[in-house]
Amino acid sequence: MANEILLADGVGYIGFFSDFNTTFWSGILRIAYAMVAAAPFLMAGVLAAGILRGMVGTARVRKILGVGHWSGPFRAWGVGVLLPICSLGALPVARELRRAGIPSGTVLSFVLVAPVLNPVSIIYGLSHIEPVTLIYFAIGTFVVSTGIGMIWNWCVAGEKDVVPDSLEQAPRHSLHRVAVVGDTAARSLFGPVMVDYGLALLAVGFLGAFLPHGVLQTGMTRDNIFAPVIMGLVAIPVYVTPTDVMMHFGHIVRDGYSLGAAFALIVLGAGANVGVANWLRRDYGFRSLMLFVSLLIGSTLVIGFTADRTIVHGKATMEDHTHAFDSFTRLAKVSSDEAGLTWVVKKVRESIQKHEAAGIAEVVGLGLLGLIFAVGLTLRLTGDRFSVEHMLKPGDDTDDKTAPSWDPTLTAKQLVLISAVGVGVLASIGLYVFYPDPGTLINEMQLIRVEAYDAVRAEDTDEFQRRIAQWRRQAEKLPASSLIRGQSMTDGMRETLSELLYGLKVLEGHMANRRFDDAKMMRMYLERLFRECCDEFRGVSKQTN
Repeated sequence: MANEILLADGVGYIGFFSDFNTTFWSGILRIAYAMVAAAPFLMAGVLAAGILRGMVGTARVRKILGVGHWSGPFRAWGVGVLLPICSLGALPVARELRRAGIPSGTVLSFVLVAPVLNPVSIIYGLSHIEPVTLIYFAIGTFVVSTGIGMIWNWCVAGEKDVVPDSLEQAPRHSLHRVAVVGDTAARSLFGPVMVDYGLALLAVGFLGAFLPHGVLQTGMTRDNIFAPVIMGLVAIPVYVTPTDVMMHFGHIVRDGYSLGAAFALIVLGAGANVGVANWLRRDYGFRSLMLFVSLLIGSTLVIGFTADRTIVHGKATMEDHTHAFDSFTRLAKVSSDEAGLTWVVKKVRESIQKHEAAGIAEVVGLGLLGLIFAVGLTLRLTGDRFSVEHMLKPGDDTDDKTAPSWDPTLTAKQLVLISAVGVGVLASIGLYVFYPDPGTLINEMQLIRVEAYDAVRAEDTDEFQRRIAQWRRQAEKLPASSLIRGQSMTDGMRETLSELLYGLKVLEGHMANRRFDDAKMMRMYLERLFRECCDEFRGVSKQTN
């Protein structure tokens, strides 16, 4: 009876126990995937930490976050929404906020919201989630993060927080500022925070090794009242990037599964991780950590249960199939011929190539992160031989008049303004690269669909899965591609895109269950859906060209 309620033997479920190769190498692969996916967001986090210390300065940070005022958690929520970082990338920023003497509850509000709602995740979410649903969960995230921050400031911060004896002052000369930014970014990958990173990745590997393949989709139906609880238990050791969590959210909603489970995944999977929990335990003790965990899980489940009873009714049953949860579980099978580091590298390379623009960001992020890691290791080994502490002391810089014309001294307000404009420009460029115009997306889908049809005719399930994932990903970009070009979504666009995605899901189900004759018969039907969707979006492409 318990199995039928919670995690019954549904479609794709392969059993709790598996052979050593499948268990061990699934865990290693999940860790490798997480490291690659985290690279660009962690890179953004360490750079943000360096900028806060070396350019914005302690006084400006304290003023922005309202130290001594009740509005601190609300301000932290607003700052968090602006930074494109993940839950691992939030840790070095949190460290710098604590160095500046920001109350810990305010820091927690920032840590909880920044990985969930930021410019990247919001735009990415618009291509997967209905705006009304996205707004609902944005409000839920606001309530959770600011509520926990205020309660923490009231119950814990007053007793546990330590006000720094002296506050640092950002250097007044540009070269010194750059030196502090680089030093802080490099050193933020070492020390106690490195243990937090390691624990978060180990938790991902443990879950990927021992959580059975296919087990989640049978317990995440909307009619299962325990769905948010199950996802809450799974999401605690999960690490999810801001973009991936929106993709999973969209799949959960599209396939008719529990919205409460989706919200638990957002807050507990993307917003927090084992590394955050270990940081709180180390700095504030076990009792304070338990308070945080209780508040986080309790508020998340309340909002999750409410979502399942007030928003759209999911229609998924335990017989339905979805890929929304596959990346959290063990692989179906890893043969002895595949097992090994070479296979892991191959799978990671395929994942990077499959994700196109996101894959480029991951490669660049890995390269830059490796460089910063090497610099940080060198600084760590040399101790205090290369230190920037003297640059952060008040009155250490020479008089402003000695600054050369090519190295002007900027005020804190000027630096904040330049940083905000720079982030906006880079984000805009990134969005236009990641979301090409609808015409380009349609052209790419026309090529992909031919390869997908060939795989159906050849009954090649592996090639088909690769092509159908590419096809779906390009189709899901169409709404965001139109929105950032100033074009509103019409009812026809939404309807035809929804029908196309549903057709892809049905075709994928036929191939997954090896019903090849049914899959071949679907080709003409799917082709009609594709043409109708293209006709709706081509008008937007012509207007933007």
